[in-house]
Amino acid sequence: MWISSRLFVIFLLLHLETTCSEPFEAHLRGPGFVMEPPGRVEFSNSSGGWLDCSASGSPQPTIDWVHADGSAVTEIHGVRRVLRNGTLVLMPFAAAAYHQDVHNTIYRCIASNSVGRIVSRDVQVRAVVAQAYKVDVEVLSASRGCTAILRCVVPTFVKELVRVVSWVHEPAIYIYPSLQGDGKFHLLPTGELLIHNLQESDESQSFRCRSMHRLTRQVVVSSPTRLRINSHRGIISPSVVEHTAHVQVSQDEGAVLLCVAQGCPSPEYSWYTHNGAGPLPVLSGPRVRLLGPILAIEAVTGEDSGVYKCTASNVGGEASAELRLTVATPIQVEISPNVLSVHMGGTAEFRCLVTSNGSPVGMQNILWYKDGRQLPSSGRVEDTLVVPRVSRENRGMYQCVVRRPEGDTFQATAELQLGDAPPVLLYSFIEQTLQPGPAVSLKCSAAGNPTPQISWTLDGFPLPSNGRFMIGQYITVHGDVISHVNISHVMVEDGGEYACIAENRAGRVQHAARLNIYGLPYIRLIPKVTAVSGETLNLKCPVAGYPIEEIHWERGGRELPDDIRQRVQPDGSLTISPVQKNSDSGVYTCWARNKQGHSARRSGEVTVIVPPSIEPFAFQEGLAEGMRTRTVCGVSRGDPPLKLIWLKDGEPLPDLLGANVTMLDQYSSLLSIPSLSATHSGEYTCVAKNPAAEIKYTALLQVKVPPRWIVEPVDANVERNRHIMLHCQAQGVPTPSIVWKKATGSKSGEYEEVRERPFTKLLGNGSLLLQHVKEDREGFYLCQANNGIGTGIGKVIQLKVNSSPYFSSTSRSVMVKKGDTALLQCAVSGDKPINIVWMRSGKNTLNPSTNYKISVKQEATPDGVSAELQIRTVDATDSGPYFCRASNLYGNDQQLVQLQVQEPPQPPSVLEAAMISSRSVNLKWQPKTLGTGDVSKYLVEFREADPLFVEQWQQVEVKDPPTFNAMIENLKPATRYAFRVIAEGSAGRSAPSQELIVRTEPQRPAGPPLNLSARPLSSTELLISWVAPLPELRHGDIQGYNVGYKLANSGNTAYNFTSVSGDGDGGNGELLLSGLAKFQRYNVVVQAFNQVGPGPLSEPATSQTMEDVPSRSPEDVRCAALSSQSLQVSWQPPPIYHTNGLLQGYKLIFEPIIDDIQPSKDEVESRKTTALTMVLTGLRKYTNYSIQVLAHTRMGDGVLSKPLYCHSEEDVPEAPADIKVVVSSSQSLYISWLPPTEPNGVITKFSLYTRVVNGREELNNEKRSLPSQQAYYEAKGLHPHMEYQFWVTASTRVGEGKSSRVASQITTNRIPARIISFGGPVVRPWRSTVTLPCTAVGKPKRDWFKSDVVLRQGGVHNTQLLDTGDLIISSLELADGGNYSCQVDNGIGTDRLTHILMVQVPPSAPTLYVTSATSSSILMHWKCGFTGNAPITGYTLFYRRGNGNTDEMQLSRHASSHELKGLVCGSTYQIYLSAQNKVGPSPSSIMLHVRTQGQSPGQPSSTALLAPNSTSLLVRLHSWPDNGCPILYFVLQYKAMTDDPDAEWVMVSNALKPQRRLVVPNLLPSTLYHLRMEAHNVAGQSSAEFSFVTLTKDGDPPPPEIVQRGHRGTTVFYGNINLLIPSIAALSGMICTIVMVIICYRNKQSAHSQKESLENRANSEAAQRERYYATIHKVSMQNNDKIPETSEDISPYATFQLSEGAGNMSQPHHGGPANTLLHSFMYHERALAEGCSSPPPAASKNRRRHSRKTEPESEESESDQDQLTSSRTESSNQHEGKIKHNSRLIQHFPNHNISITYL
Repeated sequence: MWISSRLFVIFLLLHLETTCSEPFEAHLRGPGFVMEPPGRVEFSNSSGGWLDCSASGSPQPTIDWVHADGSAVTEIHGVRRVLRNGTLVLMPFAAAAYHQDVHNTIYRCIASNSVGRIVSRDVQVRAVVAQAYKVDVEVLSASRGCTAILRCVVPTFVKELVRVVSWVHEPAIYIYPSLQGDGKFHLLPTGELLIHNLQESDESQSFRCRSMHRLTRQVVVSSPTRLRINSHRGIISPSVVEHTAHVQVSQDEGAVLLCVAQGCPSPEYSWYTHNGAGPLPVLSGPRVRLLGPILAIEAVTGEDSGVYKCTASNVGGEASAELRLTVATPIQVEISPNVLSVHMGGTAEFRCLVTSNGSPVGMQNILWYKDGRQLPSSGRVEDTLVVPRVSRENRGMYQCVVRRPEGDTFQATAELQLGDAPPVLLYSFIEQTLQPGPAVSLKCSAAGNPTPQISWTLDGFPLPSNGRFMIGQYITVHGDVISHVNISHVMVEDGGEYACIAENRAGRVQHAARLNIYGLPYIRLIPKVTAVSGETLNLKCPVAGYPIEEIHWERGGRELPDDIRQRVQPDGSLTISPVQKNSDSGVYTCWARNKQGHSARRSGEVTVIVPPSIEPFAFQEGLAEGMRTRTVCGVSRGDPPLKLIWLKDGEPLPDLLGANVTMLDQYSSLLSIPSLSATHSGEYTCVAKNPAAEIKYTALLQVKVPPRWIVEPVDANVERNRHIMLHCQAQGVPTPSIVWKKATGSKSGEYEEVRERPFTKLLGNGSLLLQHVKEDREGFYLCQANNGIGTGIGKVIQLKVNSSPYFSSTSRSVMVKKGDTALLQCAVSGDKPINIVWMRSGKNTLNPSTNYKISVKQEATPDGVSAELQIRTVDATDSGPYFCRASNLYGNDQQLVQLQVQEPPQPPSVLEAAMISSRSVNLKWQPKTLGTGDVSKYLVEFREADPLFVEQWQQVEVKDPPTFNAMIENLKPATRYAFRVIAEGSAGRSAPSQELIVRTEPQRPAGPPLNLSARPLSSTELLISWVAPLPELRHGDIQGYNVGYKLANSGNTAYNFTSVSGDGDGGNGELLLSGLAKFQRYNVVVQAFNQVGPGPLSEPATSQTMEDVPSRSPEDVRCAALSSQSLQVSWQPPPIYHTNGLLQGYKLIFEPIIDDIQPSKDEVESRKTTALTMVLTGLRKYTNYSIQVLAHTRMGDGVLSKPLYCHSEEDVPEAPADIKVVVSSSQSLYISWLPPTEPNGVITKFSLYTRVVNGREELNNEKRSLPSQQAYYEAKGLHPHMEYQFWVTASTRVGEGKSSRVASQITTNRIPARIISFGGPVVRPWRSTVTLPCTAVGKPKRDWFKSDVVLRQGGVHNTQLLDTGDLIISSLELADGGNYSCQVDNGIGTDRLTHILMVQVPPSAPTLYVTSATSSSILMHWKCGFTGNAPITGYTLFYRRGNGNTDEMQLSRHASSHELKGLVCGSTYQIYLSAQNKVGPSPSSIMLHVRTQGQSPGQPSSTALLAPNSTSLLVRLHSWPDNGCPILYFVLQYKAMTDDPDAEWVMVSNALKPQRRLVVPNLLPSTLYHLRMEAHNVAGQSSAEFSFVTLTKDGDPPPPEIVQRGHRGTTVFYGNINLLIPSIAALSGMICTIVMVIICYRNKQSAHSQKESLENRANSEAAQRERYYATIHKVSMQNNDKIPETSEDISPYATFQLSEGAGNMSQPHHGGPANTLLHSFMYHERALAEGCSSPPPAASKNRRRHSRKTEPESEESESDQDQLTSSRTESSNQHEGKIKHNSRLIQHFPNHNISITYL
């Protein structure tokens, strides 16, 4: 009991707290920063620093500081404090007390209250320890008459903290920074001091630099520095010594770009912007000022950002620098919505809006924070934050932080409030049944927003108020409410349906369950019930006791229901819907009864009342101020007591409103307003209520109010370039709109509406903001307010712009002739009065009273004042800067007027060619002196520098304005010209400059090559030939040609180009285009090029490559079985781009897949067709076929498709192969048979037919079906001495086949020996085991024979005789094959059976021989030997080059030849072949050593190779013959032939790539040289030495004595008779010896060898007549072909194996290399084959190729090449494979050298 009481007290306290806090929560507001700390704070240790942070909110937020890692900032005594107002103070400290974690770290400010918390941007704090420093002065330039630059040098460790505040001109003249100096001194914003127009008097002056530390405010002054003026007044070209490379400012601020250059004379500055397509000059304007080295831009915008270029120039040249201006446009960050209320479980969505000047900004780096903690990116979709399934934990403060690349951050905050959520029951009680007496506790828990209230009912009525009932309720920390009902001692009358109802303003929810207490029926008191008419009444009977059998309701003695509106529910409650007042009011009785008949009754009264209903009312339209109105709120129905009240905007009518309310009767209320005003506008609500309901009806009253001023506009003044806000605000109903207009003329003239534009902002409150006001903004402005009520209101105000003096330009220049009068004018704008003063050099005021040469005039203009200064009889001393200084009440400004006095010009100097082209020369020059003479133009004169013919000078004028360069055009290419320049001024012309001799450059050819032709050589090659362009159109030496080609029908306009080297003399050209698409038409063009570039393209020539076989197989090959002997095959053509010609048809190749011992004659068949389908007939039944299809053109067969396997259909089988019937007993016969040799399908069963014959009479006929696995049957129970006939058929799923022969047998008592097994061929692979059956009847004696040799048990190690008669042979070898016979005998009869055993072994090695060889391919044939009693399944070809890795290639089993392609020319290959069958591979064939065509490089002639000049040597590398193998590289070195024996060779290159020509430079004229060269290709290398003599210095031939000395020095072995004679004798002896050996050997050869040599000789003679472009001769080999023995079938590079003892080509033994003879036939003349380019033999048609030009060419040198060069050559062949020879014989044949080598 005490626990319940305590809970009740807690509930009351919590309920009271919740009730009190609800009104307060409605006014909660999250924190927001009022003052956010800056992003960066710097301070010195002597001053300390502080960080301010304040925020607003409800309740007032608390301020805390944290570190970057989130840890709290604590106070450190004497170092760091946190004030109560949130300010973080960093106190001054000594240098030794510096702590990096305090004084150089990141802080964050956090504002928090009960709603949430927000965090500020990162604050980078940096404390600087003050250090002593000193500054020095550096003088960059000081020349008389020029500008000196003084720089203040600040130590690096404080440079970023120190700035120059002023310079001191001793003794006490201070010079401060300005955008424009005073003419003499100019202190730039960056601290440099410019001193203009240096004079000798300036040397005595001293200057000091004053700097200030921006943190400590300490001022440091440098020591005095004097100027040292260089008296030399020469020209110094400008150089930029200082410029602001990157300037970063915020929008609407001013930007200063600085570019300081030193030079003499003082350079002129030009500014350009590179923000567009090209550089554009920067022009002065209202915001832009050009002040020499300074470019000042006021009120910058984003359009001003970009790259700027400043150019400083004087007569000595120019210099430039690039500067970048970055305008940081402020961005505004806003979260939409800033306050969001979402119900629990809903979805919240915030969007971060980033704008700049009202326009959205692109993608930014956006981070989201919740209560100061960064959210993971998973909830963010770009700039949108989505919070799904909102709960209480999600409410709080959200921040959107935008961080720009510059480092600054911007943020916005938003608050997520938890909206109304209807209650949800989290826990509820269950139904219980108890005996009276114990305590009971019922519990409900609910959640919602606002926190719901829980109430309890019992059977729909309040709980009884007695001491046994206690209600408790409390709220958890999560906002859930928990309520209990505790009953201390439960009694019978406490039973019933208990309900807990959770309710808040968002809704209600309830839960009900019964508490059953055993006992007699008991009905509690039924209180008076009030029902509302028209609604539903649910009347529950408050019955207790358990169990209850039935509950009934009565009224007026009648049991209910007695009306269709009444219904008694199963739980005993009475429902009436809808309730009617007259019918349903009265007393209702409820009675209940249990099963024992005990009952209880109780009555209760029900009263029905009618809710009120309000008649609609409204206020009239068009009500205005001063009018009156009235309206009546009438209740059309409803029971009293009725109460009528009026509300305005949801609140009771205020007394000051002046509205009268009169009750006309108890059902009507009159609202009247005697005088309407703006305050009467709003929503008026009539509320009618009675005990049944409260009803509201609302009408809108709108009082039209004309506009009236809240803030009336007034006249205003503003200074030029400042901002001004013109205020104009009005109110009215509806809200008036504000429009600003500006007068186009006078005050009473026309007005034009002011619209939003740059520097003109129309604010939402009606104010007009004008930024950077100029004079054009001055005038009359009209502010109009209108809302449609009346005519509106307006006010005209005047805006005056107070302008300080300003000039339209900062400087101007005046030039005047010497002796004339100079007029210096300046026009100044601004407010009058304006005072103008003229000054010389910025410091000397010009006064006409003291200077007789000058006079001053001044007159007023509409915009200001115009002034004029006259200087009479000017001379050079009057040149210089003059300043027109203007001032008024608002400021001052000045304009620089530069006066230049003209004198006659001096002739230009330093004339040079800046650029030389083929038809133009760009000349540049410099003025000779710094005189003041005015040069109006320059005259450039030129003519051809031909010593034989002197032309007249031609002139070109350079003027307006005069520049120091000129482009002379329309010249001739490669021609020498003379140029000179004359300066012309007002006083006349200067003398000509020195002449300049220039030779124009060559020009690209102007004409295309001629006679272009293209003809095909093969399916992938076109031979292109052409003739050089006309000589007059070459414009230089033709260095080569670009050959372009493309497919004619490709639609591509671009050509593929390849370059061909030229010979320099305009010769003809050829190019072999290879690797082209087959059977395609090509367009070919050619253009010539020289050292300048390519010329025009020729007209295209068209040619088509030859046809070829298709390179792809037919596609989509399909097969379908039509019958057991026919297949239908279909396919699609190959892709059109792979047909390579005109398809003439298709070839179908097919073969059955059978496992025969040897392939049958019809193994592979082929059929041709032109259709895309074919039906194959006459096939084997039920056989798997391999089918391949190829397409063929006129050139031959294409690629075979992949094998497609297709099975013919089943058919009825053939007859069983054999049948036997033997007597097994007196009443039984044993029948056995062989399956069909051609089953034509899967045998499903055998049918055994039996017929009993008695003479000619058939007694019985029987058919018996046997399984397909059974091939025997024993017929038992037969009649003795009767004839039985048997035959067998086989069946497939198609049907029954043919029958076997009929076998008959008569049963008898005598049982002769008979074999029931069958013999015949038996095929087994080697090393396996075979069982040869010999099953017999009659219990005979068995004997086994092998080829008539009796086999005994244990006689052969691998044979075994079984008792059953079977013979088992294991580990089969080839020798085990043969005939095995089994003979049986029992005295009554005898029988014999023979098995033919065939053992399958790997095949023997094939015989391989070579048919032909080219430079890149080898064609070989082979013959298959013994197949090993199994079909050959394929071949493997092994080959390798020299000692390289061995490659292998799988070949088809049908192949008998193959061509190896893509080989290296001049190389020896080792080739051997092996065959495979199903058992395994064969041994390898004898290895062949075959050499491809091609040799090491040949020897060129010296005249064709070398062309010496005076100081260089031209080497024509293309003339070196490659002998069929392309040259890889050259080695080239030379030395001068002197008397010094130790002279060293000069290496030009040891890996010189092949090229057309090479020039060896840096040679001495008239000098004899030795040249040593090596040429390398894959076949070997050759070397040669040459002698040559360079020409004289003038290009003449060298002296004869040097040439003769060169010939004497070149001594080769064949030139010395003492060496030549012994060599010839030795060679002759060797030849005789070799001939004798050959004769002896030939006498031992057979007649066949003699025939072979004769045929080889004939073949050699015939080979000379073959075409130059040789093709591989293929030999068709048949099974009975012999190895080719004539030269018609032998390649010159073939190698064969020969039998040692016979002349015919028999199969070689496997005895090794000692038993073979290697024949090597080699062509010694050069031949061209695929892959290598070589000159053709003399007998073949000569075709000139551009890449292999062999005939001597004429080059630049005109001297006799034979006299200037000589050669000594030697060659060596380096082969990759080396063969040791036992002996060598060489026999010479006509036209060939055939070497026969024995191994």
